[in-house]
Amino acid sequence: MVVLALGLAVAGIVQALQQARSLAFRLMAPMEVRARSIADAALIQFERELMSGLQDVAGFVRTGSKEGWEPHGRFPVWMDGLFTWDGKTLGVVASPLYGVKGLKEFAEPSLKTRLEHTPSLPDSRPELIYGNVEGTTVVLACASAKDVVGRPILVVANLDLDRLKTHLVEELLPTGGDLELVNIRPDERDNPWSQQLFSAMRFWAIQPTEAFIRQQKQAVIGQTLVHLALTVLALATLLIAMWVLVRVLRREMALAELKANFVADVSHELKTPLALIRLFGETLQAGRISSESKRQEYYEIIIRESTRLAGLIDNILDFARIEAGRKEYVLEETDVVDVVRETYEAYQAQLDHAGFEHQLSVAESLPSVRADRGAIAQALINLINNAIKYSREERYLHIDVSEDTRRGKRGVLISVHDRGIGIRPEDRAHLFDGFFRASDPRVREEGGAGMGLSLVKHIVDTHNGLLDVESRLVKGSTFRVFLPAMEQRTPSSDQAVPTKPQPEEPGQKA
Repeated sequence: MVVLALGLAVAGIVQALQQARSLAFRLMAPMEVRARSIADAALIQFERELMSGLQDVAGFVRTGSKEGWEPHGRFPVWMDGLFTWDGKTLGVVASPLYGVKGLKEFAEPSLKTRLEHTPSLPDSRPELIYGNVEGTTVVLACASAKDVVGRPILVVANLDLDRLKTHLVEELLPTGGDLELVNIRPDERDNPWSQQLFSAMRFWAIQPTEAFIRQQKQAVIGQTLVHLALTVLALATLLIAMWVLVRVLRREMALAELKANFVADVSHELKTPLALIRLFGETLQAGRISSESKRQEYYEIIIRESTRLAGLIDNILDFARIEAGRKEYVLEETDVVDVVRETYEAYQAQLDHAGFEHQLSVAESLPSVRADRGAIAQALINLINNAIKYSREERYLHIDVSEDTRRGKRGVLISVHDRGIGIRPEDRAHLFDGFFRASDPRVREEGGAGMGLSLVKHIVDTHNGLLDVESRLVKGSTFRVFLPAMEQRTPSSDQAVPTKPQPEEPGQKA
């Protein structure tokens, strides 16, 4: 589908560019026709005036008049210098404005071999000779004629290109129109927007004005942008639909995998304590243990595993109630120290049996909080169980209860510190998500359903508290639960608080 989307995008862009090209040619076509028409008219007028002027000069030469040349009213003003060439000498009929010397040095070698091959007036067009004299472009027009005694000569005229441009071409251009006469470089002669003039004016061309070109470009760009915008909009719509579809599919696949893993993990978690309870219960029932100390050890194992099993079931039930929005907490004035101490004392035997060095530190004169005792105890139990489960060689647990201030609120801070395996940085962003299991293989081998820390997060949020974690690999983790003091809370009576979605605090999870 991605390939299809990209293909459609490329096709849309290509179509937009082709449309832009077509539109540009369509807009410029009328100007091209007008420019070609003006260029053709200029050529016809140029050839007519040139032939007429050279014929006048030829007629003057045939009369043999000794008086100076005087042009009549219809003589082209752009024929600047007039000469005759008899094969040896360049005779001057009318001198050009910039002098004869340089022009003679150019004209004599150029005319030497042309006397016998140049077309005669008035039957053929004059021949044009191009050159450069002292940095000035020179164009000579020559035609064959007869002198006073009937000998063949060349009648030569120097064309003043500036006058030719002003008095012939520019007069054909519409005043204030969209066309102008511009000087072009050799590399610009193939410009499709320029209409080159006849050979005498080969360095000049008629083309649209800058204002007209800018106006047409804006029109082309505007329509092209519309096509591109529609293409991008269609592509974006397609990509969004694809993204939504892929997201839904991934979510469904992840949900299916989550359910399968949850069933497997919960089944494993339930089977382990049940198997131990059954094993030690059957051993005691069979009377195979004669030592009283050994029986007491078995009793402790059965009680411990029963407590573990009950905690797991409580977590599952609480999680289900939370997901269904039916979990309620009874908030009342609570001494957090009593809750923490009772929970810690209940776990002392299990901590001793697991070989933990453990301690509880409690500050004096701590404020009371509005809390659900059972929920706070459950959160602390989950944190203690995590510390027990993920500790290896160095088995250490320290619970600290102190006064603290967070976000301008005074309250009680419960810190649970261990020296376990720690948490990878990449796992911390999802630590408090439901059913999340860290990618660390040491975590995976311990089993679990990934509900404990999610429940802790929900309990803390419901109490308007804060939960964060500090952890380093191999060095251990510290979970901190902050509960605001009672005087910071507005309700004064005991009430049942239904679970509501709370804003997530940035946190990391063991």
